[in-house]
Amino acid sequence: MLDIRGLSKRYGYGNSVVTALHEVSFSIGEGEFFTLLGPSGCGKTTLLRLIAGFSSPSGGSLVLDGNDIASMPPNRRPVNTVFQSYALFPHMTVGQNVAFALEAQGRPRSEIDPAVDEMLTLVQLLHLKNRRSSELSGGQQQRVALARALVAKPRILLLDEPLSALDMKLRKDMQIELKRLQRETGLTFIFVTHDQEEALTMSDRIAVMSGGRVQQIATPRELYDRPANRFVAGFIGESNFVSAQVKDKLVHVGESKVALAEATDGPATLMIRPEHVVLSTHAPDALNFNATVAQLVFFGTDTHVHLVLPDGTKLVARVQNALHSEKSLTEGAQIAVSLPAKALRIVKDVEAEA
Repeated sequence: MLDIRGLSKRYGYGNSVVTALHEVSFSIGEGEFFTLLGPSGCGKTTLLRLIAGFSSPSGGSLVLDGNDIASMPPNRRPVNTVFQSYALFPHMTVGQNVAFALEAQGRPRSEIDPAVDEMLTLVQLLHLKNRRSSELSGGQQQRVALARALVAKPRILLLDEPLSALDMKLRKDMQIELKRLQRETGLTFIFVTHDQEEALTMSDRIAVMSGGRVQQIATPRELYDRPANRFVAGFIGESNFVSAQVKDKLVHVGESKVALAEATDGPATLMIRPEHVVLSTHAPDALNFNATVAQLVFFGTDTHVHLVLPDGTKLVARVQNALHSEKSLTEGAQIAVSLPAKALRIVKDVEAEA
């Protein structure tokens, strides 16, 4: 549906040029919930602004349904945006806010009224149609902003960190609500966030960005299980990193070794998720150590066990409190630790590119 081809954006002139986006290329499918994820300054909002038409690219093309829209003004693009601030008219009612986009297009009242009711029903706010937007809660205002953006039936809905102003519980509720709206409308959503949990919860695919470049595009499960490099592994979920040496497909960490088919000779960085670290046993087909328990951190459902290996490497193991009693663990104790080969990944030892 949308092909982004070699898209770049530069600011400044002469020696003061800053490249915010480095020739980014990928495609987004019809009806996909696609998320741009990364830290502040990674280029995700710049890319969103280019798609919306609020900024012009320095190079490359934006092809929507076979037509290059890179030079098309924002008001002519079949794209709507939901902003972080919602940008509602406080003196208008909920219904008037949603109707505004259609009124601006010169639609007749006979079309506007049923369309407004349809959208307010979709976001479950029809009963508040005649209330002023300034009298609504943050979550209700966010849903009004969504209804206003959806009522004109755009081809693509852009969402610029729309949940960041909400409290944690409401944010989680709205994650479910947004995914429901996307499925029911069948529209293509392009969502920008720095929150990995939002991205993993809602997305069909995620583009992880840093330094104006796309580091990896994949499904949430793929990104979590098989990150392309150390940056992605560290940004998506929690990760442990262990330095190793590889010789003849055997990965050596201190006195312990294990076979990994993907390994190539030389230094390597291993990644393992905290929930895959096995405590209190030495297992076959695993890297095995005797570690020191440095700290226990209780998280309700889980306890995070901070460990130190003999060479000083720090690890975190996550154990479910329903299955494992933290009473058997004490800070300062020596404990057996296993890193199963099936849970180990070799990652490219690269950080965010500048």
